[in-house]
Amino acid sequence: MAATPLTTIPWNGHTGAASFTFDDAMDDQIQNLTPILEELPDVRVTFFLSNMGGNRVKAAGAGFAKLAKMGNEIGNHTNSHSQLPELSDAQLKAEAVDFADEIEKIMKENGAEVNVTALATPFCANNEKVSAAINQRQFINRDGGWYGPLNWDKEPEWLKMKARVWNSASAEEAEGMLNALDTAAYIKEYKAPEYSGYEYTGPSWVVFLNHGVSNDGGMSIPPTDIKNAFERALKNNMWVAPFSTVGAYLKAHFTLDAAEAVADGENFKVSWEMPHPHMPKSIPLKVKLNSEFQADAFGDMAIRADGTAPSIVLEQNGKVIWPDANGIYTIEFTELSLNIRVEKSEDSAEKPASSSSVDDAISSSSETSAIHARDLAQELVGNSSATYTIFDMNGNRLGSAEGFKVPESLPRGAYIIRGEAPGLAPITKKIIK
Repeated sequence: MAATPLTTIPWNGHTGAASFTFDDAMDDQIQNLTPILEELPDVRVTFFLSNMGGNRVKAAGAGFAKLAKMGNEIGNHTNSHSQLPELSDAQLKAEAVDFADEIEKIMKENGAEVNVTALATPFCANNEKVSAAINQRQFINRDGGWYGPLNWDKEPEWLKMKARVWNSASAEEAEGMLNALDTAAYIKEYKAPEYSGYEYTGPSWVVFLNHGVSNDGGMSIPPTDIKNAFERALKNNMWVAPFSTVGAYLKAHFTLDAAEAVADGENFKVSWEMPHPHMPKSIPLKVKLNSEFQADAFGDMAIRADGTAPSIVLEQNGKVIWPDANGIYTIEFTELSLNIRVEKSEDSAEKPASSSSVDDAISSSSETSAIHARDLAQELVGNSSATYTIFDMNGNRLGSAEGFKVPESLPRGAYIIRGEAPGLAPITKKIIK
């Protein structure tokens, strides 16, 4: 086919992403973050564990295992917390490879199945030899050196990822964290020297580096400040997820969006390869069918007696994946293939109730626009990047529309049209033809 078939929805359908990371396996992280994370189930973070030259991980194993079972990530911050560039190859292997295995073992002893896929360099000290050692066991690494959010369509240095460091407990530092979240959500630009030269293009991913969580001062972040940051990210409609979760979604997008479809009878098969051997065991992706591919592949599909077209479905391991009310499918990237086809009559038993999808689409039009700096109703029309999708009142996706107008080819009746554009909250309207 001339066009690639699938496009990944940026940031899991959210207005940017935020990953909060915490180093050094500190007791106050367990004590003070656990109740906050229990109160905010839509927030999940990353803990980079280190023995700090002692036996810290085993001693705190039960507490971090509980946090892991809540959905938080456990990563590798090395055994000794040494300056990694100064170590020999054998020492680097012990820190970057063997200690990841040790962390998984200790977590399992405490009842948590953990897959370590990320490392954070002690002192943010890195070089090519260090990165090569990390790459043997982890697909992603976090350093420091803040310079700005990470853009959707530009691949970062996966083994030298930047992060914004919390340096001291102060009102200025707390406000800077909130401003950085607003910048990543594309609400406003954070005016600060560290953004010099940063290309501000749209909703982005911001990573935070934290240590202690207490009111003890120094580099510890007060519990009130970290909770405020979590709540700001949620208010901004951001995806607040662990470092490896967001990183894997971003990395997978560069692979999937370049994958091609191969005709297989009336179906089309899309296959791809894992971009790294040490990634999360599950990487759900939200994707859309590209309109050019859909028109080329299914433009002449049969029209039903009621004037509607059958749905296009995806299929993985024999399981049908239906689009939601916005035409978005959720696939499993780690399956490494899928089929694209027209729905069959025997699929109907698996088809989800569609009326609720339409209700969700209608109600969603008023939910998120208040948190953005732009007014969607004013800016969507005329936006060259805007797309419009039309559905019948049963939630079946009928195709594309030109603005909020029902195509002439469709019969008279009631329809749902959803308009979307990058950086803007979507809007959904019921249209009577």
